[in-house]
Amino acid sequence: MILSDNETKLDLLNNQAIAKTVVSIIRDSKESVSIGVHGDWGAGKSSILAMIEEILNSKCQEDEEEPDDEFSWEELESDDLEDRVEDEKNLPVTGCIIVRFNSWEYQGFEDAKIALMSTIVKALQKEAKAFYKKHPVKGALKKIKDTCENIWKNLDGLGLAKTVGKVGFSIVTGTTPVALLDIITKSAKELFNDETKRDEFITAVGTALKNNATEASSYKEMAEFRTNYKELFQLAHIEKLVVLIDDLDRCLPKIAIETLEAVRMFLSMENTAFIIAADDEMIKYSVKEYFPRVLEKEGDDLVGAIDYNHFSDKYLEKLIQIPLHIPRIGVGEAQLYILMLLIESEVGHNSKEMEALSKSVINRLSRPWALEQLSTEELKKILGDESYDRTVDKIKIAKNIDQFLAQHTGGNPRTIKRFVNMLLLRTMVARNRGFSENDLEMAVLAKMMLIEQYHYDFYKAIAEELRDDGSCAAFDVIPEPEEKGDRASDENQKVANEETSIEKPKKAQEVEPKERPVEEPVTVKPKYKNTSFCQMLEQKALKIWMKSEPVLAGKDLRPYYFACTEQEDFFFSNQEKKLNDLMLAVRSGKFTTLSRRDQIMRIENEDSLFIFKRITAEIFKSDLTVSKAPKIIDGLRLFVSYRTELQGALVEFLLTLPGDKLGIWATGGWDESIPKKSIARPKLREFLKKICEQTKDPMIKTTAERELE
Repeated sequence: MILSDNETKLDLLNNQAIAKTVVSIIRDSKESVSIGVHGDWGAGKSSILAMIEEILNSKCQEDEEEPDDEFSWEELESDDLEDRVEDEKNLPVTGCIIVRFNSWEYQGFEDAKIALMSTIVKALQKEAKAFYKKHPVKGALKKIKDTCENIWKNLDGLGLAKTVGKVGFSIVTGTTPVALLDIITKSAKELFNDETKRDEFITAVGTALKNNATEASSYKEMAEFRTNYKELFQLAHIEKLVVLIDDLDRCLPKIAIETLEAVRMFLSMENTAFIIAADDEMIKYSVKEYFPRVLEKEGDDLVGAIDYNHFSDKYLEKLIQIPLHIPRIGVGEAQLYILMLLIESEVGHNSKEMEALSKSVINRLSRPWALEQLSTEELKKILGDESYDRTVDKIKIAKNIDQFLAQHTGGNPRTIKRFVNMLLLRTMVARNRGFSENDLEMAVLAKMMLIEQYHYDFYKAIAEELRDDGSCAAFDVIPEPEEKGDRASDENQKVANEETSIEKPKKAQEVEPKERPVEEPVTVKPKYKNTSFCQMLEQKALKIWMKSEPVLAGKDLRPYYFACTEQEDFFFSNQEKKLNDLMLAVRSGKFTTLSRRDQIMRIENEDSLFIFKRITAEIFKSDLTVSKAPKIIDGLRLFVSYRTELQGALVEFLLTLPGDKLGIWATGGWDESIPKKSIARPKLREFLKKICEQTKDPMIKTTAERELE
């Protein structure tokens, strides 16, 4: 089962602690507040927002009626009956409402500010309608209608103002009129010396100032919006509005900053809380990209110059009042997370087993300085006998890879989950391709994927060192490191024994036997094709990896490379690269092939067959009707003379060539590559007979018949 990469309310990392902290801040705050939930990509920000929403929903809207999806003005007017109460005294406050806003979904919109403002207004008007349906008050529904009509009119006006004059709305929401300042700055330096520049300056400033009317309109629209918004907020009868903003760090700088500018405007309202989940470094980058440099630093004159690194920090501090950073998980925590993910892939995300496992792990994570891993006995007790038996193989895999994977992923939950998902996906694809469990074991695949992901050069080097049976000599004997003090302790024990032993008198005939020297086993180091491979084997991390379970001695690793061919086809592209020089020599003809004789004689049979197939494939596509043998034919003949195991393959290839499309060269010159005593000689005669039967050239036919005599 592939694991979902969406946010989750099932806590596997004790992120509930952050969610509960945020909820406490919201409840205790008497004023509007903005809270940042910061962390790297994949740290769990979206899941924390989901947990916050779940906690708030359970406490704020336990008995509340779900607001209608549709909002009909006609329905409001028809519901405004005469028998409703006259005033709103003693009406309850319903708690809070939660608005989810995914900034990334509005990436293609013209104005992210208006998008966020509209989302909040829609939520409030639905809540107001639902409240007055449950607590009828005379004239209230009409009041909602009038207020909402005014608000939407304000929003339309603000959107139009942005289209007509972009400076105005920025001023209203607190953004510096950078465009105007930039025009002044760029032109002022040459204003008094260049008449053309002076005219351009006046024109540019005049154009900007023409937007004064639009700016005034924007001020008016924003002032009216604030008034109408406060009225709608009161009509909703809520204690607090909580806005959860997600994926802000995935947006382009323009969208990110426009969203934050809208947040700034709402913070001036009452009883509003914004929780912004984003990588703060990405937001700082957006600030730098969005706001152009107003003044450039020149020489020693730094008066009025702006430090934009400092500016982005201050900008973010002003907008996000309470920053909370998600702690990076340690190695022990990551190990537990890996274990839980692999168990989840077997028992399911929403299973009772995962719920019980999560509770047990969270209890352990409450004391990270004294964290202990779950034993197999504890896991069996938590999961139950049946579920434990189903998951035991994946538990073993988790125990084998957890430390190496935890150390190399930097404690990033999403990176860990992506690795586990890739392991599961590759195993599924391999099974569907027909790989049996004997051919491809998930435990071995997991081990191989560790070096594929984090030591790719070593992963490639192993592929080049594989023997004909797919095993690698490096795994045959893995010497255990000698423990310091072992030999010393043995010597000390020997001396102690001698000191404590009582010497007995020897008999006259008794001869003390000579002590035979203990022969230490001689470790024969295998020879490797690549000298750098030996150096890689000395790396500490790779030594640890090689000694980890499962053992790879004698294991055919080829299926695992074929299961991981997304990046590179090791048994073809790498082989072709390695043998490219020899193939080029054969293509170039007899003399070049002759110069590579010793190298050709030393290559493995598998490599010689690879070269033969590539060369014959090129020959088959060539024009063979010429009289003189092409250079590639001469090179192939000599190549086969060095590699006699290819004689049968050569004549089989010749029989695939059309006899009526061959030049006279095909009728002779084969004695060196296929001698007369060769077992492949009868097949060569069949080839010559084929030429006699199919050729339309009398000379070629006569020459072929002469060869057959």
